[in-house]
Amino acid sequence: MATRGVTLGGPYAFLGALAEQVEAKGFDAAWVAETDRESIVQASVVLQATERIDVGTNITLAFPRSPTITAMQAWDLNELSGDRFIVGLGSQVQRIIEERFSAAFDRPAKRMAEYVEAMRTVWAIERGEEATFDGEIYRVLRPGVAGKGRAHDRKVPRVCVAAVGPLMVAAAATHADGILGHPFTSDRYLTDTVLPRIDEALVAAGRRREDFTVNQGVILCIAEDREVAVREAKQQIAFYGTTPNYRPVFDSYGDGELTDRLRAVWKDTRQDLDAMVAAVPDEAVERYAVAGTPDEVRDRLSAIEAHVDHLILGGAWYRVPTQRMAENLWAILETFATS
Repeated sequence: MATRGVTLGGPYAFLGALAEQVEAKGFDAAWVAETDRESIVQASVVLQATERIDVGTNITLAFPRSPTITAMQAWDLNELSGDRFIVGLGSQVQRIIEERFSAAFDRPAKRMAEYVEAMRTVWAIERGEEATFDGEIYRVLRPGVAGKGRAHDRKVPRVCVAAVGPLMVAAAATHADGILGHPFTSDRYLTDTVLPRIDEALVAAGRRREDFTVNQGVILCIAEDREVAVREAKQQIAFYGTTPNYRPVFDSYGDGELTDRLRAVWKDTRQDLDAMVAAVPDEAVERYAVAGTPDEVRDRLSAIEAHVDHLILGGAWYRVPTQRMAENLWAILETFATS
């Protein structure tokens, strides 16, 4: 059975307490995102509030940062936590990277592959090894001002890569310790598309499947009023569904035309939320999310969980009120607690 983690967020005044609850209720990991808050700072708070669970970033934006800086941060957090930190890297989309972060986005899969290798070079230097990396995009040609490190026996942080398309999946399977699967998915898309891509890339890289971790997100909406949960799931599906890159997820159940429909509604109604929700059929919620009352969702995760190593539970966030996001998080903790 897969291990389970929970996505956390919100004000720093409550983040540590939430992390304590994740650990107390028997989950295996806590994950923080990088949307309106910086991921490394959040991870630091969660690590200091916990003792047992893994803590990962899902995701840390790679391209706006130097891989050396990211490697140094991950190295330090791993030391701080007793080897519990997982640095999860993501590429984001081109317009965000270029227009918000003023960073380059060309050849994202190649860029990500070199990014991970540059980080591994930094860690090798910290362990006292003779190592350099001279890629087409990134370079690590010298140690820090203090020279090579002396932490010969230190474990290096685990690094995962968020991937959707085949090139990024191959980059993750070739260079990282695991993959972070996008929460907008289906059981068929996972088994028929993503997992075969991973297996093919691992074989090509001469790696074993047991040495690679498949971490998979899921859109999980819980409410005593099931209609509230279903509507929130539809909002999130509608948001992701307007992006052509995610059309293969819809295609897994023969729903590819939903992408065109949602894009048209998005444009014609100027993103009217009710219209977007109305455009998502009920069966789409069954296929691409888990939504309902606590009793209804308990056994619904098995279709995806059976195929992955670690399941990341997180709710909808697109135009969902803050109070409802908090209620959903607490419902996840209560519904799936093991202790």
